[in-house]
Amino acid sequence: MGRSLVKRLSVVCHFPFPMLLHRRAMVGLWLLLLVAAPPLAAMGLTFHVGDMTSPVFRAQGITVSLQGAVLEVRVGQLRIHGNTWRRVRLSCPNVHIGKEEMTCSHGVLTGIGRWPLSFHYWPAQRRFVLRLAPRPGESWRLAARWRRHGWTGRLTVVHGRLRRWARWLPARLPKVTAGTVDGVFAVSGGSTLTALRGTAQFNGVAFSDASGLHAGDKLGGKLTFAAQQRGSVWRWTADADWRTGEVFWQPLYFAHGGQQVRVSGRLTDDRLQINDGTIHLAGIGAASISGVWPLGGKRPRDFSVSAHDVDLRGAYKILLQPFLANGVFGALRVSGRADAVWRYANGATQVFDLDVRHGAIADQRQRFAVHGIDADVPWSRTMQRQGRLRLAGGQLLYMALGPVNAPLTMQGWNFSVSRVEAPLLDGKLIVNGFQANKRADGWSWRFSGSLTPVSMKRLSHALSLAPMHGTLAGVIPDVRYKDQRLTVDGALLFNIFDGTAVVKRLTLLDPLGLAPRLTADVDMRNLDLNLLTQTFAFGHITGRIDAQVNHLVLSDWRPVQFDAVVRSSAGDYSKRISQKAVENISALGGAGAAAAIQRSFLRFFDTFGYDKIGLSCVLRQGVCRMAGVANTPHGYIIVKGGGIPAITVIGYNRSVGWDELLNRLRRITQGNLQPVVR
Repeated sequence: MGRSLVKRLSVVCHFPFPMLLHRRAMVGLWLLLLVAAPPLAAMGLTFHVGDMTSPVFRAQGITVSLQGAVLEVRVGQLRIHGNTWRRVRLSCPNVHIGKEEMTCSHGVLTGIGRWPLSFHYWPAQRRFVLRLAPRPGESWRLAARWRRHGWTGRLTVVHGRLRRWARWLPARLPKVTAGTVDGVFAVSGGSTLTALRGTAQFNGVAFSDASGLHAGDKLGGKLTFAAQQRGSVWRWTADADWRTGEVFWQPLYFAHGGQQVRVSGRLTDDRLQINDGTIHLAGIGAASISGVWPLGGKRPRDFSVSAHDVDLRGAYKILLQPFLANGVFGALRVSGRADAVWRYANGATQVFDLDVRHGAIADQRQRFAVHGIDADVPWSRTMQRQGRLRLAGGQLLYMALGPVNAPLTMQGWNFSVSRVEAPLLDGKLIVNGFQANKRADGWSWRFSGSLTPVSMKRLSHALSLAPMHGTLAGVIPDVRYKDQRLTVDGALLFNIFDGTAVVKRLTLLDPLGLAPRLTADVDMRNLDLNLLTQTFAFGHITGRIDAQVNHLVLSDWRPVQFDAVVRSSAGDYSKRISQKAVENISALGGAGAAAAIQRSFLRFFDTFGYDKIGLSCVLRQGVCRMAGVANTPHGYIIVKGGGIPAITVIGYNRSVGWDELLNRLRRITQGNLQPVVR
């Protein structure tokens, strides 16, 4: 009976106060074991600690049992940094308790994992060493020592598996799925932590989140940091060297290492300050940074970046293109070097200075290109500044642009250029009174201008069109852009094919997007048919025509709607049409179109007289509803005969698919169609 009671002997200890210094519990445990173990070890010793609490962890339901040389510690619930484990158990099959040392050489920790461990405790020296060996070749060694006025700790890691500790990271961060760390970390303090430093080498690190928008693979590098508390201020330094591996952080993608960050600063209860920092991005260049961030997820109070000799090709490809992928600037070839200074304060950019040298930009879809870019843009939010943009040349839709020199006036988000002349082929594109500004609802700008005469022959060659004759010139009235809508206040006037073309009610929606939408009305008067038909190898026609295109709608520059009418112009002029032109017009009318000739032998004439030419098309939902100068019982007249010999061309297909009509025109102009004229 007595032996049984002794075996069930227990000592109950409660610690209702937070354990700010863990050594107190360890000293008490050692003293209790040292005094009670010798007489009771043969019979067994068990005692309970109800609750241990510290700023780092909380343990509940602690039971310590010593049976001979076997020490066993059970914890009903252990909570560390928001993670909870139940039924945690430490077993030491051969514990040694002496006056100078407590040792567990071959222990096992279960409940968190199954980890071999050992620990040594020297109470007189106030020193403790714990070593975990979760798997062969991996170890975590913690050494702690404390004095009357302070304590130190040192963690040494060899091939530590990061995945094992993924649950310690905040839930909002991607989860670490692979990788190891080797390093040494040291901490020290008194009643609180006052210093820390460390050096870590990472290898084969991988991470990802559930959305797949943040991921990394095969990452390797080195991290060094140090921090020291002085009063209420922490002074710190950090050096990160990312050497290998790739990272995708939506929308940015870094395909390889070579990135470095070196920063130092101060940390207080309410803010993080960077006094001196350098960021080096492989393929881009280096930048100096400094700034102050209020803690709690707020925007930086002030921040500055200064970059020198930046590679614009790398900066565009890595940093800019991912954000521009869905716009007109999403597929460019960029080159050149630049310096930049950016200063941010009071919730807005205050200064942005940009100096570009020998830059070049080319659209991969060959819509535009500029080269020899030299820009000096010293922008200020509050002060008026003067800048300058120089272009050695370029092209716009295959049309060569000459040198451009544009003086730029800036004050805040207001920009203006008084006049710019850009040589275009053998003429000039002139822009007057350009003004741009940014408001809360976005950017808006406006300008007017003109186009001095440009050779139609050179223009058609540049656009890979059939050779045209004459010149193109025009007046550009007030052009405005706002809310992704470009509008023209007034009419665009051009001289073309010895006639005039007026574009009214021009509106362009989302001009910088992937599918811009244009609406307009076009009125062309007194065009020379001789110049026009020579241009498109349609056959020879003399005379004049008028053309109207109302309710024109282009989507991604393809017609989806219009009401088009072509008619002979009023007036007295020669009206002759060649047999080739008759054949092509007949073919344009589709199957069933025919040319009604006054006498069968007249088919041997090269040209014929006509009174009127007319054709119309109303395009809706991909179908062109066609008509001519007059109707017949079964069709419509395209060419009304007149003179000697005269000819009349009649079309019979009133509904033609738009794509089919384009194919007919293409075959006609390429000379691949052999129509039959009756």
